[in-house]
Amino acid sequence: MPRTERLLAMQWIIRTVVLLLACIVLLALFGCTPVKPQPVIPQVVTQTVTKYVQVPSELIAPCPVEQPLSRTVAEAVRVARARKDALIQCNHQLDQIRSLGKSNP
Repeated sequence: MPRTERLLAMQWIIRTVVLLLACIVLLALFGCTPVKPQPVIPQVVTQTVTKYVQVPSELIAPCPVEQPLSRTVAEAVRVARARKDALIQCNHQLDQIRSLGKSNP
């Protein structure tokens, strides 16, 4: 093989090797691109908070208990009506106390 042919063959081999190395380096650089992290999706957290409220003094006032003054049927009817009214008033106070926690979010 003459010298020029050998020189041309060597140049062709060197160019091919350089081209292959350049391709390998480029492929390696493409593999080094940073991976974008997945976005963090916020989660809904439910937390129950107990809130204590002050009960107004008019709601914790004792309910009156009517006592009979005499031993007659009319007095018994009057006392029964008065006790029923007192019971309704006490139940109304209890409903208002129960609604205290619900009215304040």
